[in-house]
Amino acid sequence: MLDGVFAPDATGALRFEGAPAPTDREVARLLATIVTRVDRLLRRRGLAPDEDASATVDPVAEDAPLLAALSRASVAGTSVLGRRPGAPVLRVGRDPDAPWVTSSGPRHAHLAGFDLHANRTVCADDRAGLERLCQYIVRPPLAQERLALLPDGRVCCTLAHPWSDGTRALLFAPIEFLEKLAVLVPRPRINLLLYHGLC
Repeated sequence: MLDGVFAPDATGALRFEGAPAPTDREVARLLATIVTRVDRLLRRRGLAPDEDASATVDPVAEDAPLLAALSRASVAGTSVLGRRPGAPVLRVGRDPDAPWVTSSGPRHAHLAGFDLHANRTVCADDRAGLERLCQYIVRPPLAQERLALLPDGRVCCTLAHPWSDGTRALLFAPIEFLEKLAVLVPRPRINLLLYHGLC
């Protein structure tokens, strides 16, 4: 999208006037609006998390109850299978007393599980920058070079960037790792990534 407008100059030629970058406050307000509208949409469709689960029909739970359980656990950061069912995924480097961080940088907001990063711009003639941005958008969910099999048989997944609480890696028993991978496999005729506006 254009971050500005075309306006005529003194000679009548069109000149692009770039808009100023959004402020941190504007990004936070935008995210609050997004969260409110998504919550409203979920409630309208009977999918709000605080509503009675028995009142709504979950087609995934009916067709594939184990997959539905794995998906719920993946979102909650817990395990279903193995020796520790219901336990949280083990984190390396986590500070249990770390404060809840609502922003980790300029033009970045975090609210109710939603993240909005608005600090990336690509100039019109920066084809290499546009390519890097597109590669980032369509990257796979896991990078193989960040996975390691430990001597005790557990799988270590190193994070690309530490989380706000200091977590820098996740540890999984083999069966726990497989259950997380199972959730990443798309169901037939369902796209996990939708994008538009790229040329």
